[in-house]
Amino acid sequence: MKLFTMDRQFNLTISEEAWGLAVFNKLLKRDKTKNKEIAIKEILFIWYWCDIKSSYLLLDEDDKLKEIKKDVMLPSKWKPDKAIWEAIEFYNSEKSIIEQLYIDALTSARAIGAYLRDTDKLLKERDAQGKVVTDIAKITAANQKVPILMKNLKDAYKEVVREREDNEGRTKGSKKFNVYEDGL
Repeated sequence: MKLFTMDRQFNLTISEEAWGLAVFNKLLKRDKTKNKEIAIKEILFIWYWCDIKSSYLLLDEDDKLKEIKKDVMLPSKWKPDKAIWEAIEFYNSEKSIIEQLYIDALTSARAIGAYLRDTDKLLKERDAQGKVVTDIAKITAANQKVPILMKNLKDAYKEVVREREDNEGRTKGSKKFNVYEDGL
């Protein structure tokens, strides 16, 4: 289901179907601003929090919260409440297995990056007998695999985008799928 689209100029388009879903409609109804500015910023927050195209996706939760909140210009006192977390949970539940595998691969790559950043500590680490725990060969081998990992992640991203595009055009006979009709 395509609820939101971010174009190349970073404009978020919210589909009409999204506002019809209870979790997003709740955000719209509670916003008392004239042009529903807060609801739109909250939807932006949710998109940046969840979507695989978001550059904030892999930040830890505290940094992610601060950065997105600042960047989408939500009020300083604003905090995600139950309604926001429900919308995030809903948005995340709509991910395909391919999208989820991609996110898991990114998480794994992040852990590998953290391992390589700690090379100094790893080389100094000794066991009870004073022997090196992680030798330079392990670190060198890990570094040699980084370009392969990068290529695989790029290919995985392209596959996720391709799957999204394929699913957007799916139809039933001459009809487009309605919300919840695509095997959810």
